[in-house]
Amino acid sequence: MKKYTNIFLFFFLSLAIVSCTTEDKFNASPVGKQQIVTLTGTITTPVVNALTDQDIEFTATLPDGKTFTDTVSVEITTLRPDGGRTRGYYDIMPGQTSVTDKISAVGGLVYNTTFELSMTAINLQTVEPGIHYLMNSNKVSVNTGNTRIPEAESGNVIVRFAWENMKTVNRFKCWIKMPTSANDIEAATFAENVGITHKMKLSGNSNNGNISTSEGEYFFKLQSFRQLVPSEDKKYRIIIVFPNGDVTVYNGVFENCTLGDPLKNDVLKITKVGMGDNAVYTSEQL
Repeated sequence: MKKYTNIFLFFFLSLAIVSCTTEDKFNASPVGKQQIVTLTGTITTPVVNALTDQDIEFTATLPDGKTFTDTVSVEITTLRPDGGRTRGYYDIMPGQTSVTDKISAVGGLVYNTTFELSMTAINLQTVEPGIHYLMNSNKVSVNTGNTRIPEAESGNVIVRFAWENMKTVNRFKCWIKMPTSANDIEAATFAENVGITHKMKLSGNSNNGNISTSEGEYFFKLQSFRQLVPSEDKKYRIIIVFPNGDVTVYNGVFENCTLGDPLKNDVLKITKVGMGDNAVYTSEQL
């Protein structure tokens, strides 16, 4: 069982779940009447990059040797540098030491930044007499930014390339080497402030710059085009959205971009096996 809250509800929630900050401790802890015990847990995530509201998986673990005879709830927080945050509450069952679940990422306000993922509070369903628990953990830094994630579409895998200041005068071209063609095909769909989008359908017979369907290996290449600066290192972002809403994000740098650079740098490989509902896609950043 879990629920999400926002920062404006925290004062109310602090009456039930107390974080490890000094302010929260003195607001709700019976100082001088109970022993204050701070637990330091461990949190891990396989996620390296995550954008705003993207669900990211984590495992939160109590300290070695620590279990409870009844259910406890732990607070998980994603926190960005300006103070913006998301919080979620997750149950660790009696006798268990960890919980694996997902939390919505707080994201970022600029193109390239980070947020921290950590355990920040604990609440016991059955209070231990004479002991009041606080909770903290290690902090995991996750790369993030302000790029918008496309809406998931049934039947389509969406591949989007984005970068800073996505204008016609400051853009990339994207080329795709498809299993059905000996030559690279230009992905023609570019929109200002959105980027370049290509859709890979689970079934069908289309293979062009906008849509592809065939099984096999796809290589995506970037080419600098209409750069404002003759030569620069340019950051880009690849967002892959699957029909079930799962998202994969890659960050990269196209080094030494020049105006109309004829070089096409391989940046992404996607392999499709099977068709229709049986189709399986795997991706690899190059």
